[in-house]
Amino acid sequence: MSFKYEKGEEPSERELNKLNSGKNPDGGLSASGGSLIWEDNDFNFYTKIGGKEVFIGRGINVPYPLEEGDCWSLPGGKTFVYKGGIISQVKSFGEGNKTLKLKECLEDLYNKFEESYLYSDPLGFAHKFDDPKDIEIAGFIAAGFAFGGVSQILKILDKIDKIVNHKFYEFTLNFDVAEGLKLFKGFYYRFIKEKDVIALFLVLSEILKKYGSIENFFLKGYNPSDLNLKNALVSFSKRALKLVDFSPVYGTDTPPEDSMVHFFFTSPADNSPCKRINLYLRWMVRNSDNLDLGIWQGGIQPYQLIMPVDTHIGRISRYIGLTARKNPSFKMAEEITENLKKLDYSDPVKYDFAITRLGILDLCKKNRNEADCEKCDIYDICNQTLIS
Repeated sequence: MSFKYEKGEEPSERELNKLNSGKNPDGGLSASGGSLIWEDNDFNFYTKIGGKEVFIGRGINVPYPLEEGDCWSLPGGKTFVYKGGIISQVKSFGEGNKTLKLKECLEDLYNKFEESYLYSDPLGFAHKFDDPKDIEIAGFIAAGFAFGGVSQILKILDKIDKIVNHKFYEFTLNFDVAEGLKLFKGFYYRFIKEKDVIALFLVLSEILKKYGSIENFFLKGYNPSDLNLKNALVSFSKRALKLVDFSPVYGTDTPPEDSMVHFFFTSPADNSPCKRINLYLRWMVRNSDNLDLGIWQGGIQPYQLIMPVDTHIGRISRYIGLTARKNPSFKMAEEITENLKKLDYSDPVKYDFAITRLGILDLCKKNRNEADCEKCDIYDICNQTLIS
């Protein structure tokens, strides 16, 4: 319970001290040193932000008791987040009406493109597996090959699935380079050749042998207090490429600069958007809908995820004002993510699957014309000048 007050009345200094010291007999809503919250007789909740009293919602709006990362929005569009014991207001994206319109449109997209559209995404491949151990490895392979047309991606994934006999975890854990070179002889997908996929399985095998799972290996570079996973991504890719001796594959202990195993372990340190790793992390961490798999339970929070940026996301994000950058990069990924946090702080990348459908299914066309654009789901929030 919280103290109750007449509308507009704040707790006295004595009562605030009780709240802050934890001696409030009614069990004050805030911990020592954190934001103080009080409630009036009409069930309106208030706190102080920047020294000013701020209304943060009625009882039905505020997710009491507050937990790290909690985020809630008021009907008028204001959004608050609870981090490190402090409540703060998330800066609005553009003008108020623009924010509401953008959020409304993206929420509609999110609800429209649900699990029945998994056929149009490599994520659908990972859904073919039941054992979390298989899902984790199959997911990394699926995300790693998530470039090019979806039909071609699914075709190459099915080919790999047959080679490993639908047992990704067992195959990877017991991976043997000599046997792998036989099984993948003549393998290629665009610029990925047989040696590159052998090197990939070699790295993943060593991860399983030394750490038990990709999640455990990733968490070695993860800091729960980081705003996002940038530092963890840098650590993950750097450590992965130093984990094994690549001599049995490439003839040198480190991968040649022109080898494509690097392609599976990109890094923000090179300003790569890290689309495929961020995609994989989205699949592994999110579990709030029937799209992503959410099998990682080691503490990574959805609000720390970074938008997987490819040409579709980059182009459409420019159309709706989430970024002004022209070329996909890690900075673009961060910018888009931070703007989406202004719409849903706790789960910004939930919109990724839906926005990407617009590009993958050719619903938002590059060559714009009035007739096509009027049918598009983002027509009302698109900032592009249409051809008359």
